[in-house]
Amino acid sequence: MFRATAAVRRPHPAGPPALPRLVRAAGYAPPGRSTPYRPGDAREDFYQELGAPYRVSFDRAQFAAAGRRTSVELAYGALDALGPLDREDAPELAVIAYAAPDFEHTELVASCVRGRLPGGPLAFALSDQGPLTPFSALRVAVEYARRCGWSRLLLLTVDQGTQPFPLPAGPSPAELRGDAAVALLLRWEGGDRPLGGQAQGRPGPELFAHWPAGAAVAAGSGLADCPELPLREGPLTEGEVGRPATGSWAALLDAVARTGAAGTGAVGRPVVVADYDRDRDVLAYCTLDTGELRHG
Repeated sequence: MFRATAAVRRPHPAGPPALPRLVRAAGYAPPGRSTPYRPGDAREDFYQELGAPYRVSFDRAQFAAAGRRTSVELAYGALDALGPLDREDAPELAVIAYAAPDFEHTELVASCVRGRLPGGPLAFALSDQGPLTPFSALRVAVEYARRCGWSRLLLLTVDQGTQPFPLPAGPSPAELRGDAAVALLLRWEGGDRPLGGQAQGRPGPELFAHWPAGAAVAAGSGLADCPELPLREGPLTEGEVGRPATGSWAALLDAVARTGAAGTGAVGRPVVVADYDRDRDVLAYCTLDTGELRHG
């Protein structure tokens, strides 16, 4: 039997809130389908048995027409786009966030990602919070950093759009259209100081108290449905519809590319990443220091 206990907080002095620094970022969104569909390789019997207790039938046509790229494949693509990582750059913690289950049940994306990273960092996945899952993942990553004395973090968001069963009709904030992944390499140098510029909850004045005025905003597609938003002075970049986990973070990459200084790709201002879950009436946002990011 193993006993899990919370990490011991290191004795860093408390101080004003700090922001995570985004030092490298990359996205991966392959077009079209993967390999040709072969019923024998797809384990159709498995999917039929999996759905039978819930009276859900395997949708062969939908499955065959989908991209059929696993979460592991997409995560690997984002890591490859991020570039080589040596032991000095490699994360001490990797957190993977996704909004839809992977159709391939024989692979665990966190374990596979860990095997691709130098040093064998702690790696795990978060799910079941829809488009706001990555915001919780970032908060968890920073809390581990604060308590364990770590500074190098990796946030991987994945949208894997292939499902073997019928999907609900009509538009939804959790609707998936295709495959995408975004990898963010971050540094936390705030020690034991609190995480600043972030919040999650029902929209209202108190929620937006830590929203930095004048910051550029990278928004998921759900933010347009939010009934109450703070006054925004900075530029806005909106994410693609149908990307619940990666949309706001892909918008972050676009915002960096658009506002970067000529010739360097560096952004000298904080960027707010935000999204809204209409079904739960919950909004989340976080602020990243992008002053040392080199994009492209």
